[in-house]
Amino acid sequence: MIQRDYYLNQLILKRHSSKIKIITGLRRSGKSYLLTKLYKDYLLNDGVKENQIIIIELDDEKNDALLEKNKLREYVESIATDNHLQYYIFIDEVQLATDFVRAINSLNKHENYDIYITGSNSRFLSKDINDEFKDRGTEINVRPLSFSEYYNAYKKDKRFALQEYLTYGGMPGLFEEESDLAKEQYLDRLMKKVYIDDIKRNINTNLVDKLSATVDALCSVTGNLTNPLNMKHYLESNRQIKIDSRTINSFFEGITDAFLFDKAQRYNIKGMSYLNTPSKYYCQDVGLRNVRINFREPNQGFLIENAVYNELKTRGYRVDVGFFEQRKKNKEGKYVYVQQEVDFIARRASKEYYNQIMDDIPNGNHLNNEYNALLAIPNSFKKIMVINKPLISYTDNKGILIISLEEFLLNQNSLDL
Repeated sequence: MIQRDYYLNQLILKRHSSKIKIITGLRRSGKSYLLTKLYKDYLLNDGVKENQIIIIELDDEKNDALLEKNKLREYVESIATDNHLQYYIFIDEVQLATDFVRAINSLNKHENYDIYITGSNSRFLSKDINDEFKDRGTEINVRPLSFSEYYNAYKKDKRFALQEYLTYGGMPGLFEEESDLAKEQYLDRLMKKVYIDDIKRNINTNLVDKLSATVDALCSVTGNLTNPLNMKHYLESNRQIKIDSRTINSFFEGITDAFLFDKAQRYNIKGMSYLNTPSKYYCQDVGLRNVRINFREPNQGFLIENAVYNELKTRGYRVDVGFFEQRKKNKEGKYVYVQQEVDFIARRASKEYYNQIMDDIPNGNHLNNEYNALLAIPNSFKKIMVINKPLISYTDNKGILIISLEEFLLNQNSLDL
């Protein structure tokens, strides 16, 4: 059994809230398993009776009749008839039902109904939830397995867990595949037959080859700044694909709306402002990214960067790419302004952390630009250097936390060590 305690605890905290619990996320990331297995087991262990839990899977053809207008609401009300009994209503892939928003809002008027719904398509996106459900809903966004979740479920030699995670990612279905070939084929099917097909339908485009090429390109340029115009030039020069930046912009929106990629904006640390473009895009699962570039990664640093970004997002942080300008002398002895970049700024509530990823520990006279950029940040928030090598974490004499990648990913309190 794969434990998803972070998300399970969110459901437990929201239990009996008058708001509809709306569970979103990338297809096959484990939303249904979280709800109908882990949370159901929790309720049963807490004394809830089986007949109080109503599970409706709308992607099951046996429930096709419930997709028609009003049928879903009528069915639930025909079962949950005791006004003195607390019912837990789980509706999976709710967006398949006609006029589902009105149906769910109507059901939510029953004070003894605790409602939980999942969905995956363009009518069920984070940005639309407040508009669709007004103030009646609260969202829980489920991402693929974090490394700590993957590690706890990993049954082979734990020494190889990190490398396997960085290769194949954290889609829960991977645990049903035994061989490397089967895992590759599983990820390839997801990308081709699930995600790209979903995005094609959601943005209503017939340009499937160009959409697929854009997804491939985003996988290739992970960790690099890009925008629709840059992507247009990239596709034209590398793939000989003629496409306009407006079409690419619609692709970008569809790709992020489907939770396949996240967009990380650039934040000016000194100016305390965002730049709208260019931005960086990170795949929500490194395995899905890797399969699109045939598991060839010329720069593992970008792969590590993607994994760290996903970990910060999974922990509930808002994550930006940081930069600031610093006045330095050039080779001619003249002062010029040089732009310094910080891989990630992670924010939650009043806390703020600056994260830099490196292959080795900075030392001696070979302090590189990444380390110097952390030192030059003009504020006193915590600064962290994540190193892609085994080591015991420590804080150096400059106040920077030095921590290995594996410990950073495994220790849920790694930002506060």
